Amino acid sequence: MVPGSSPELSIVIPTLNERGNISSLVAALSTTLDGLNWEVIFVDDNSPDGTAACIREIADVDPRVRLIQRIGRRGLSLSCIEGMQATEAPYIAVMDADLQHDESILPAMLERIKAGGFDIVVASRVMAGGGMGEFPRWRVLLSTIGSRISRMVCHCDVSDAMSGFFVIRRTFLQEVIHRLRGTGFKLLVDILASSSRPVRAAEVPYKFRARSWGESKLNFRVELEYLHLLLQKMTAKLFRAKDHVSQS
Repeated sequence: MVPGSSPELSIVIPTLNERGNISSLVAALSTTLDGLNWEVIFVDDNSPDGTAACIREIADVDPRVRLIQRIGRRGLSLSCIEGMQATEAPYIAVMDADLQHDESILPAMLERIKAGGFDIVVASRVMAGGGMGEFPRWRVLLSTIGSRISRMVCHCDVSDAMSGFFVIRRTFLQEVIHRLRGTGFKLLVDILASSSRPVRAAEVPYKFRARSWGESKLNFRVELEYLHLLLQKMTAKLFRAKDHVSQS
């Protein structure tokens, strides 16, 4: 980040026990975003493995690195929302800390959202040129089913609504933020389903990488939270439709 200036792009990264990935991720971001005015905001849910301390050490020497340490609060989507509210950057990226998201496509995503006037640009694993990497078959199937179900509540048609990797225009975030549920892991679906108008969305393909350090946070509880989110959004959509009919 240029001293005394606001970043154009802020990357929000939620963390829970990701200490072994932080240094490599910051180095990768520095390389791929060279020449851009950017910052990264790590939102740590008080990881017991010392993730926050690792981030602080880097932030002490790199002003582009920021930390929000949440005490007594948990939840990936809520962490992302809190981090997104902590920046004035006009464009905000959300990605994971586990190095499975390909940071090298961030410049292309930023250019796409700026040049095309889009509200959001999604990194897709399933469109042409993308890939699920070493996902087991059950997770590929689960992701495919989830994306199909999500189309019932989203205000646009994207190929990978289950993606946790996207760039959003800050003005669009402000449109939807008060309707976000912040439930579970799938913030993208929450955002798309919370818009009161059709979302101007685009996608950029990427290949999902294997995790080299730490453990996946995906479990049965996460899947239940996702189903709960879809139910909430479908119910809200029905109520809005009824209100519209009664007022017309």
